[in-house]
Amino acid sequence: MAQEIDHKLEKKLIHALFFCFGFGIMAWIPRFPEVKANLHLNNGAFGSIMSTGSIGAFFGLLTVGHVIHKYGAFKVTIAAILILYSSLGVLVHLHTSFLFLIFNIAFGFGITAVHVCINSQAFHFLQRSTINVITTSSGFWSTGSLLTAILSGLLIGRVGLVAHMDTLAVVLSLIMIAIIIRLRSVLLVPNIKSEHDYTIREIFTSFKVDWPVSLGMACVVYLEFALGDWGTIFTKDRLNLSGGLSAWPFIIFTSMMIAGRLLVHRFLKHAPLHIWVKRAALFAGFGFAGCITVATQLPESLKWWSYALFILGFAMAGLGSSFTAPSFFAAANRRSKLPSAVVVGQFGVVNTVLIFVIKWIVAWTIQFSGSTALALMIPAALMIAGAYFTQALKADSVAKS
Repeated sequence: MAQEIDHKLEKKLIHALFFCFGFGIMAWIPRFPEVKANLHLNNGAFGSIMSTGSIGAFFGLLTVGHVIHKYGAFKVTIAAILILYSSLGVLVHLHTSFLFLIFNIAFGFGITAVHVCINSQAFHFLQRSTINVITTSSGFWSTGSLLTAILSGLLIGRVGLVAHMDTLAVVLSLIMIAIIIRLRSVLLVPNIKSEHDYTIREIFTSFKVDWPVSLGMACVVYLEFALGDWGTIFTKDRLNLSGGLSAWPFIIFTSMMIAGRLLVHRFLKHAPLHIWVKRAALFAGFGFAGCITVATQLPESLKWWSYALFILGFAMAGLGSSFTAPSFFAAANRRSKLPSAVVVGQFGVVNTVLIFVIKWIVAWTIQFSGSTALALMIPAALMIAGAYFTQALKADSVAKS
């Protein structure tokens, strides 16, 4: 029988899971130029094939929450971790687009499955302890992604892509499985009540969309996705910098996300959360768009001024977007009557579909216009639009049936 653990230790272990998750899935982003070179693809084709991970994510979001609710979190979480890291390990070995597409779909499913599992556990912890770990867990995820971005930047040109990713996949899968085993006594258990026993048909018929929160989330989260997908490539191609230097704007972006997520609670005594989220969305959208627009208009002789503006723009984007997405995510669970594992999945489905469409638009805007800067104005504009949906974050707001 698994040993009981107290809330303090459980909180630390949940934070450790989020840290490892961020460290693992973001490790290859600074090395995307190498992945793109392996596949011999142009920007449009590379962006399109990367977006196919959303297919796996869609099915993961639609099903994993129900599977957890029916069978419990222990076996499901271990299986999700194994799918995630085995597919990542395979992806960096591939040089053909078709096989890359297949395993990228599996990778997208693995990311989503782990996401649903650990976020459901975070909500389960919140319900049992009244300790809110949603935003702080996002901060630990960002910390992991920051450290792995720094490490990946340092390893470029020193350690091969395959050796880096294979080692990371093995080590992190073992660590995360060990944490899940330690958490076993407090993990979500199967729900034996017949009225909550979802069938395949009910997965679809019970599906509900909270449009204000879902649209708000899609608007504010895509800037983070866009900079993850294109930030390093954009900096490297635009300014002709080394791999290490091109990773630094994204590193700064992630650092500011961590700061915002860990410090936002200090500002809530001055104004409600929805006011801060509105201000943050406008700050991130206008700040990033303004800096990148100016930077790309400077002559080549002022390359380092452009680089400084890139860093400033990424910093403003990171700080402004830091707590916006977690706030919409927490609101989705609060406004729903469904189990948290189901909410995490259903809420993600709509956003995955929207983000899949936006990723294609951005990728082919880059391909046809030849301007990554122009395409990145799309997520900046979406971030600004996200301010419109912040009324859904009010504590007394409820979802319409």
